Amino acid sequence: MKPKWSFSGFFLAVLLVMAVHLLPAQTLTYEVELLGMHVGDMVLKKWMDVQGVLRFSMNTSADVNYLFGRTTASFDSDIRYKQGRIFFAQAKNIRDGKKGRTSLMRCMPEGCEVETDRAKSKIAVAPTWCIARLFFEEPVHQNEVYSEDWGQVLGLRKVDSGRYQVIIPEGKPEEYRYEAGRMVELITHTSIGKARVLLNR
Repeated sequence: MKPKWSFSGFFLAVLLVMAVHLLPAQTLTYEVELLGMHVGDMVLKKWMDVQGVLRFSMNTSADVNYLFGRTTASFDSDIRYKQGRIFFAQAKNIRDGKKGRTSLMRCMPEGCEVETDRAKSKIAVAPTWCIARLFFEEPVHQNEVYSEDWGQVLGLRKVDSGRYQVIIPEGKPEEYRYEAGRMVELITHTSIGKARVLLNR
């Protein structure tokens, strides 16, 4: 005997699927401080698109006036997950109107191909963590993270309770600080000086 499907049951199932796919985005906003001054803002989003793909985005803009001049900078990234692993990630930096670092990663079952403004490379296994995800979740038990900015898998280490460092190529580590599982402060380093990224509460 074939199972009987009621119209109301079918309608309810459709609504549940739509509700999962159309969940509102989680949005986090941060202030960017450089040399003790507010110079810009960072907005991160996490959402499920209509195809059921988990996505993260990061948008940062800064306008810095300092002793020897002025510089503007922006950063944008888009990361997409399928079955808990990244299958697409891209990012671009723009400084003073000129394109800076860029990266594009596409993943297949046999691995990931990465193309940056500097080189092409391969990653054997699709990563599970990206930098944008660090803002939404404390990386407990993780020891590496894909940097959409650099187009590389970077080392990640816990240095204290609620404090983690990402090992940056040829630079000082970035430090992420968490309170009750929320990322509240990022300390990073620029050519001008130390920058802090602080959660808007």
